[in-house]
Amino acid sequence: MPRVSTSWLIAGLASLTLGFSRGIHSSFGVFYVALLERFAWSRGATAGVFSLILVVDAFLSPVIGHLLDRYGPRRVVAAGCVLMGLGLLLSSQINSLWQFYVFFGLISALGLSFTGMVPHVVLVSEWFTSKRASALGAVFAGAGVGIMVLAPASQWLISNWGWAGAFRVLAAVALLGVLPLTWGFYRHGPYRERSGGRTEGQNQWTARLALRSLQFWFLFIARIFAAGGTTVIVTHQVAHVVDVGFSPLFAATVFGLMGMTSTGGRFVFGVIADRFSKQAAYSANILTTLVGLGALMAVTNPSHAWLLYVYIIFFGLGFGSRAVIFSAITADIFAGKAFGAIYGYYAISVGVGGALGSYFGGLFFDLSGSYLISFGLASLGLVLSDVCVWLASFKWVGSYDAPR
Repeated sequence: MPRVSTSWLIAGLASLTLGFSRGIHSSFGVFYVALLERFAWSRGATAGVFSLILVVDAFLSPVIGHLLDRYGPRRVVAAGCVLMGLGLLLSSQINSLWQFYVFFGLISALGLSFTGMVPHVVLVSEWFTSKRASALGAVFAGAGVGIMVLAPASQWLISNWGWAGAFRVLAAVALLGVLPLTWGFYRHGPYRERSGGRTEGQNQWTARLALRSLQFWFLFIARIFAAGGTTVIVTHQVAHVVDVGFSPLFAATVFGLMGMTSTGGRFVFGVIADRFSKQAAYSANILTTLVGLGALMAVTNPSHAWLLYVYIIFFGLGFGSRAVIFSAITADIFAGKAFGAIYGYYAISVGVGGALGSYFGGLFFDLSGSYLISFGLASLGLVLSDVCVWLASFKWVGSYDAPR
């Protein structure tokens, strides 16, 4: 089979697998409601399962990266499918909260991390060079589709077969559908031996070299600013709109449409990044996001509903597609045999930025009684993220990082 068709086949399968994994992740809220109705657990204690999933993913990213470098995407993602299926199957048998924590919050969480962003960025980066951002955009778009499809599908399964039956169906899909595809087709790509931005004769990047490089830390800080700025908005958008007079149902429904524009944005900005430059694409992404954020900040009463649709279009196009551009830039610089470990360490920035953004967004609201300060700081964070991305691209930075 020609290499081009093989690479896009891998990208297509990666899109399906990541879409299923992220869809399961986003369906927590659906099972959350069903389990509260069945067991009457504390909302806070039950929601803590989702927090555990996020913690597992953040701390596991570097470990997954090292495993990818040693065993390859095929074994890592296949193991993730087994863990995810096993965790879902065990979750169908729960009758106490501690079991939910162990089976879904730990075992399934391990599977979600092993089939998540880190292994698929590494996999796609090994199969693409010139169209790497476009391929990553297509894969991340699949994640958006998975989120849109699996949440309502899970609700349909629960309505017809109960929450336990829904868990069993999803476990069967993971073990009988996704696992054979990943085991049968995933493998190292032809560009694994190529070492990112290193010229011939230079040492390949290792995790230790990357962690001592300015390029890594500029991109790491950029991702913290971007994740923090984005999470402030995503976490508090509904509360802000309800505060100015819209109904909670209207706010939740309108923002649900953002998944559609987000999916399109991931593909569009991937193509832009390949056609022009990834740094220029990132600046365009930030500008688009700021237009949407400005529209959200301008909403002060229910007569401004049209501004919410401006927000959905522009913020939605930027939301999610930043991960595509970041992943492509990181792969361009650090691709090689140690890229899995390097990207694993880099992915910690998402959790750090997200946690800080969510917390400080609420803190500044408590202090001021308004989200304007929080949203203003989110805008500043996005701009600083763009500055850091450009700093990482400067020649003197690459020269400084080059081994002597």
